[in-house]
Amino acid sequence: MNTHYFIALPIQPHLRKTLQEIQMKTRLALFKHIVYPEDFHITVAFLGVADERQLTVLHEGLQKVAEFMQPFKLEVEGLNYFGSEVRPRVLYADVKRSDQLDKLHEEIVRICQLAGFSLKESEYSPHVTLAKKWYDPTKEIQPNWPTLNCECQEVSSVNLYQVAPDETPRYKGVATYEFTTK
Repeated sequence: MNTHYFIALPIQPHLRKTLQEIQMKTRLALFKHIVYPEDFHITVAFLGVADERQLTVLHEGLQKVAEFMQPFKLEVEGLNYFGSEVRPRVLYADVKRSDQLDKLHEEIVRICQLAGFSLKESEYSPHVTLAKKWYDPTKEIQPNWPTLNCECQEVSSVNLYQVAPDETPRYKGVATYEFTTK
C-alpha cells in the first residue's frame, strides 16, 4: 500500500480535550471510524501519494510559507456533518474561516501545485473530524448533537502528516513548520 500524506493544523491539548468530551456525549456507535483524539487536526490539503521530489519541493515551500505567516487565532464552534443528516458520512466540529486561515490555505495549495500534486477543486471547508463512515445504511438517527460552544486556539505552525492506517494513532507527524513570531 502506498503512503499517503496531508498538510494540517495541529489541535492544542485544551481543544483536543473538549472535542473528546463531545465525542463521549455523542452517539457514535453507528460510525465505522471514531477519530482518536491524538489524530484530531484541521486539514489544509490532502496530498495522497508523494514521491521524494514532491516532498522536497513541498518541504522547501512550507518553510517559506512559515517564514511569512504569523500566529493567529482560530475558532471552533458547533457540530456539523457531511452527507445525510440521518446517516452522516462525517461528523465534525466546525472551524470558522478567517482571513489568515484562507491566506494560509491559498499559499499551501499553490505550493502543492508547484510540487506536482493535483488537488481536488472544491471549496475549502475547514473542520475537525470526530467520526466518519456510516456503519449501517439501513439505520438512521435523530440527530441530537451536543452543543460545542466557541473554543479558540492559537495556530503557530502547520504540519506534514503521513497516514499509517494500521496504527494507533493513524497520523504520524513528518515535519512541523513553525510560524514567524514578530
